[in-house]
Amino acid sequence: MTNADLNTLALGSDLTTLGLNLNSAECLYATFASPWAEAPTTREPQFNLPMCYYMQPPPLKTSHLSKFQLETLFYIFYAMPKDVLQAYSAQELYNRDWQYHQDLKLWFKRGSSTDGISTTNNQYIYFDIKLWECRLFSGPHADVTGGLLPEDEIRVKLQAA
Repeated sequence: MTNADLNTLALGSDLTTLGLNLNSAECLYATFASPWAEAPTTREPQFNLPMCYYMQPPPLKTSHLSKFQLETLFYIFYAMPKDVLQAYSAQELYNRDWQYHQDLKLWFKRGSSTDGISTTNNQYIYFDIKLWECRLFSGPHADVTGGLLPEDEIRVKLQAA
């Protein structure tokens, strides 16, 4: 082949002409920027992080939990295990007449007309964590009432200093 461009296309380029040391024991991709770069890349990118990224967000006040939607409270409860916010979200759920079943690991509430689910007398509604919605409980009432935690067991108890 006499055309240099066709020769490069067919045979490729000599990588040592691009500044790569092929005999190096280190990874080649760590310093290789591109075939058109004049110099190898540095290990750390050159940028300045704005100061707003170093600021700490304000702490969440527990009084804000009363303004949260039901799904948000369930998210906090299930996504933050062993966190103080889990306890406060459980407390807020109890304030909204939900009760936690310690064996089924689900939240239950007696059905009412304000829940948006048509219920009959003494039926329970539970929050389905797989479908992430409130559903009507179809099992026997004894299964529900037997394992509900009393409200005093979930109350956040502040330690005396």
